[in-house]
Amino acid sequence: MKKKIARIIICLILASSFCFGAAGCGDKSGFVVGTSEFVDSLNPFVAWSEVSLEVFNLIYDPLVRFDEEQKPTPALAKSWEVSDDGLSWTFDLAKANWHDGEKFTSEDVKFSYELFLTETGEGSYYGAYLSGIESIECPDESTVVIKTEKPKADMLYIPTPILPEHIWGEIGEKKLGDYKNKQPVGTGPYMFAEMQEGSLTLTINGDYFGDPGTVESYSFVEYKNSDSMAQALKAGEIDGTTSISAAQMGQLEEEEGIKVISGQIPGFTQLGFNLKEDGKGDPLLKDKEIRHAIECCIDKQKALEMAYSGQGEVGDTLLNSFSPYKWTPEGDTLRDYDIERAKEILDAAGYKDTDDNGIREDSSGNDLQFDLISIADNTEEVKMGQIIKAGCEEAGIGIKCVTMESGALSDKVYSFDYDMFIWGWGADVDPGSILNILTSNYDYAETGWINDEYDSLYKEQSTLIDFDERKAVVDKLQQIAYEEAPYVILVYDNYIQGVNSADWEGFVQIPENGCYFLNMTDFNYVNIKPAE
Repeated sequence: MKKKIARIIICLILASSFCFGAAGCGDKSGFVVGTSEFVDSLNPFVAWSEVSLEVFNLIYDPLVRFDEEQKPTPALAKSWEVSDDGLSWTFDLAKANWHDGEKFTSEDVKFSYELFLTETGEGSYYGAYLSGIESIECPDESTVVIKTEKPKADMLYIPTPILPEHIWGEIGEKKLGDYKNKQPVGTGPYMFAEMQEGSLTLTINGDYFGDPGTVESYSFVEYKNSDSMAQALKAGEIDGTTSISAAQMGQLEEEEGIKVISGQIPGFTQLGFNLKEDGKGDPLLKDKEIRHAIECCIDKQKALEMAYSGQGEVGDTLLNSFSPYKWTPEGDTLRDYDIERAKEILDAAGYKDTDDNGIREDSSGNDLQFDLISIADNTEEVKMGQIIKAGCEEAGIGIKCVTMESGALSDKVYSFDYDMFIWGWGADVDPGSILNILTSNYDYAETGWINDEYDSLYKEQSTLIDFDERKAVVDKLQQIAYEEAPYVILVYDNYIQGVNSADWEGFVQIPENGCYFLNMTDFNYVNIKPAE
């Protein structure tokens, strides 16, 4: 999932000086993946980058994985059953060993889930998936019984990794967040080998209880920009890319032996507003009429074409169009690009340009003048900012575009020291994770928005097993978020990915029209093989 993850771009380096596993070095037993971001931590309690989560998905096993259709399939749990009342789940576990040779047991599952819940809380990334769990029992080494307060709709959609108790149990509560986990040990199909600056290598787990596939090693290598990554793919220095810009797509499509896709991903790029009661942002943005007017000033289709070369869809709500839970605003509810409507909204709310300087003011004479922050080296989002600025100024809203590196933006956002920002979130197969980012108890909430009805409905949807009943509540959540507009969803931008199809085969877009990598599965990693 962009994966319920803020995009974190850190410490970028050229990778052309490296020779990993083997790609470009004459040995095709290893596969090298070029990335535009890198592992921010090997500790699952603090990591957020998409590449970190991709690595965890190979090192660690969850109870249940996703298959090529993103449907639940056995992992550490080889089978399961649920009680008639939906409150008790029994998982029959596979016989597996940890990478260090220790035996995996049901106690590791109990320990891991309780640790993620107790030490990080339900508002954290992996802990959030465990909400509603009341107790975990281990009747024997190969059985886990999980009991819930109410039926848990996403029980089979939990990617939370199972960790070895014999390692993590020695760390201690106060040191958990500081633990570097320099040699991660899991049960997964690939084992940690080494990590250098800007590169990480995994090797195949020959003792894996399932099918580890045929690729001997995977290396993840970070690149300064998508152009250098595209050139590395053309030169055979890497075998695949997690995301390159649309500018390189046409060039790579013409290259023999390279397959390029524009894959849909659950997630979006958004404009966020500082609505924190005691935040340092401009208090005028707490008026949702201003936020509505700003959305009407944004030509999202133009932005999609200019900034993303049309690779994606215009955004509106928290869920993408390919989600079965998608609700779509229509008619007067939809805030489409319409400068005149933006002016009407502002006029009706009492914001006038009384001094004829082109900027409207409130009744106290305060200008509607806001800072908009984007990440300096993200050219798409910088272009998006300029388009937002131009549209808003037509309606009498002043925008100052500010760019900074991603770490500085993170500091600004999480200290609520900003007016507006452009960023992105990824999502999961189940709608619960992306809907959770707007709940008031979410640890990494960016806007400070609080809505009691939204919080209550979020809890309700998580207990509804019936699809139609759950969708009705999920629809309402999307409607509330759209009306209150703590975010303006700008685009559902695709990931453009390329692979060396001359040397490798077996890649599948997951789901249909989705991606090769960063799709919340390990399917391609364990199913690709050298081309015949």
